[in-house]
Amino acid sequence: MGKKKIETIVSEKIYPFSLNEKGKSDIGQLVAKYPYELLKECIDIGVASYFRYDENGCVTKKAVNEFLNKLGGIAYNKSLSPIEQEIKHINNICKRAYPYWNDSNAENIMIQYIGALRKAGWTENQIIYDFQTEVNRISISSKNWSQWSSIMKHWIDDINHWDDDTKIEQDGTILSTVIFEGLSPNIQSLCKQINASYENNLYDCTAVMMRRLLEGLLVLSYQNNNIESDIMDKNGYHYTLDKIIKNAAQNSTLALSANSKKDMALFKELGNYSAHKIWFNSNKKDIEPNILKYRAIIEELTYKAGLK
Repeated sequence: MGKKKIETIVSEKIYPFSLNEKGKSDIGQLVAKYPYELLKECIDIGVASYFRYDENGCVTKKAVNEFLNKLGGIAYNKSLSPIEQEIKHINNICKRAYPYWNDSNAENIMIQYIGALRKAGWTENQIIYDFQTEVNRISISSKNWSQWSSIMKHWIDDINHWDDDTKIEQDGTILSTVIFEGLSPNIQSLCKQINASYENNLYDCTAVMMRRLLEGLLVLSYQNNNIESDIMDKNGYHYTLDKIIKNAAQNSTLALSANSKKDMALFKELGNYSAHKIWFNSNKKDIEPNILKYRAIIEELTYKAGLK
C-alpha cells in the first residue's frame, strides 16, 4: 500500500513524464527502507531543490531524472539523527573547501568531540548548536585538513580538562546561583563569567557575555520547541540575533512573556556596542538599571529551552 501511494505522489510530481520499471523498483526499495511520512517530506525537498522548468512552465526531463537519482540520498540524510546530520554537513563543507579531506578520520574526531561534550554534561541540543556555530565557523575559516583537525583535537583536549580550570569567583550579582545551578557546565560558566566580569568592573566583557548567553538560550529554546526552522535560512544557518529576537517577539509557539519580548533587544544592542563600536565603552550605569530585566529573561529562557 505504501509503495503504491509513494509511486502515485512521485508520478503526479513528474507529470507529464512517468516512472519506468527501474524507477518503480527504486521507489519500492525506498518504501521498504524508510517510513512513508519521511519519504513524502523527501519528495517535497527534492522537488524544491532539483525541479527546473522550460519556457512553457513544464518540468524538464533532465530535472526529473536528477530528482529521481537524488531521492534516495535525500531520504538517507533525513533518516540520520540530528547530530549525524551535522557531522555529514561538516564533512561536505570541508570536502568542498580543502584540497585534501579524510572522511573517516574526520568523523572519528567529531565523534570524540561529541563524546567529550556529552561527558561534560552538554545536552544534544547544545551539541547541535555548537556544531552549527563553532564547528561550522572553523570549518569555513580553516585553510586545510591539518589546520581543521589540529583545532578540533585542541578543543577535545581542552574540554577534557575543563574540570581543571581555575574556579570563577563570583557572587551572583546579575544572575543568582539558583538560576544556573544544575545546568550544563558551559551554561554555568557563562553565567559565572557574566557575574564575575561585572563584579570586577569589566563592563564591556559583561555586555558581550550577556548577549552571548541570550543568543544561545534563544536558539536552544527554538530547538526544544521543535521550531528551529523558524530562525534558519535556506542554507541551514541561523539568522542573526536581531532577526531571531524579532521572530521570538511574535512566535506563538515560543510564547515568551510580554516583558521578555520588549526587553531582549536592549541586551543585544549593548553587547553589539561593546563588541563592535571602536569608541564605545560600556559602564556600570549601562548595566545596573537593567539587571532585573536580564535576570527575568534568562530564567524564562532556561525553562523554554528545557534546561529546567
